[in-house]
Amino acid sequence: MDTGPGAIAEQGEELAGTTVSRRFGDAWVCVVEAEPGEMSRPGRAGPGAETYLRVLRPLVGEVHVEQDGRRAVACSSQLVCYDSSRPHRISMPEDLRMVTLALPHRSIGLTPKESDLLTARVWHGSQGLGALMSELLAGLERYGEEVDTAIDLLGGSVAGLAGALFAERIRSAAAASGVGRQTLMVHVQAFIRDNIAVPELSPVTVAQQHHVSLRYLQKIFNEHNTSPARWIRDERLARCRSELADPGLAHLSIAAIGERSGFYGASHFSRLFRDRYGVTPREYRKTMRPSALTA
Repeated sequence: MDTGPGAIAEQGEELAGTTVSRRFGDAWVCVVEAEPGEMSRPGRAGPGAETYLRVLRPLVGEVHVEQDGRRAVACSSQLVCYDSSRPHRISMPEDLRMVTLALPHRSIGLTPKESDLLTARVWHGSQGLGALMSELLAGLERYGEEVDTAIDLLGGSVAGLAGALFAERIRSAAAASGVGRQTLMVHVQAFIRDNIAVPELSPVTVAQQHHVSLRYLQKIFNEHNTSPARWIRDERLARCRSELADPGLAHLSIAAIGERSGFYGASHFSRLFRDRYGVTPREYRKTMRPSALTA
């Protein structure tokens, strides 16, 4: 049985129940059935270690999450999340069946520090983005085995929805607590994603749009171990990678795919893509064709 990083139990530990995991790109979706119990974790954030945000969606029973000085109880269609890199406690007062989603911090543009605004807070699954995520996880529990995990488009979609939900929840929490830099970072990232196809998009235009100096913009990105220019480039490349794998866009040329994300000049786009992913756009598209996946 594959527990994967999305499972509640860490490597070398046992759950009094069963866990079945499936991977979709960077996203791990697990169905957990567990007996009443409690698990405390010290967190894992060693040098080079992958860290995850995990969203829990109970199907039967309730789950208690304690982290960052807060305690949350989720049941039914509700959602609650925790950060695997920091100490946390998960408890189940009764038999529990739930779906969990694990996403690495790098795939959603959040640092472990930012996730403090997300952890151990109950999100209602009856409206808005919370409802979409709740229904998606319930659907993956029912139909996940029928989905081909070889194509990472679904993983990108799941990560995109999770990123939007996290951004919404961070904005709400930041507005309540007055966390200025984190709020600005969320707005800047959303602005970049919304304008990714604009060739003129640059750190200067982003700073002007948000009424801050270029130096200040660079400072808040530096806190995330990146820069505005690098983040724009990586976001563009990630969008291109997703579209190159999309069979519905197979009629578009490599240059056209690049232009849709703000890259003009096929050779420039190909060089950046190869530097980032180790293959050219043409080679990547070829490997993602159905015939290549089933060969």
